[in-house]
Amino acid sequence: MHVLSQRKLAWGILAEPVDVDVTASRLASRREIAGEIAARIDAAVRAGHLPAQDTALAATALLGALHESLVGPLAPDNMEDHGRLRDAVQTVTLLALRAVGVMDARARGLVVQAVLPAKALVGA
Repeated sequence: MHVLSQRKLAWGILAEPVDVDVTASRLASRREIAGEIAARIDAAVRAGHLPAQDTALAATALLGALHESLVGPLAPDNMEDHGRLRDAVQTVTLLALRAVGVMDARARGLVVQAVLPAKALVGA
């Protein structure tokens, strides 16, 4: 939620051109996040909850989808509205679950309607 409360700042850190070369730092950060996602997909595959797949590639694709759809310049407008934000997060969550092989995420209770905090804490 922290990233979503500061979308412009997050996108600036992720992709905006800057005077100094931060490419290596950005790539390291993305690799670390993708690695965490891959580890979770890997664990679900090993436990038999997901079909066998290239978890590193799936994680990288999901990371790109999350960045572009929730943080980047293509993200929906009016994300300050908690209802729109909740709907956008739920839609992307369903997309991510389906992408890795969970076809009935709603029926299995993996995606639920949740109340977002009234005020997201930045940096907490």
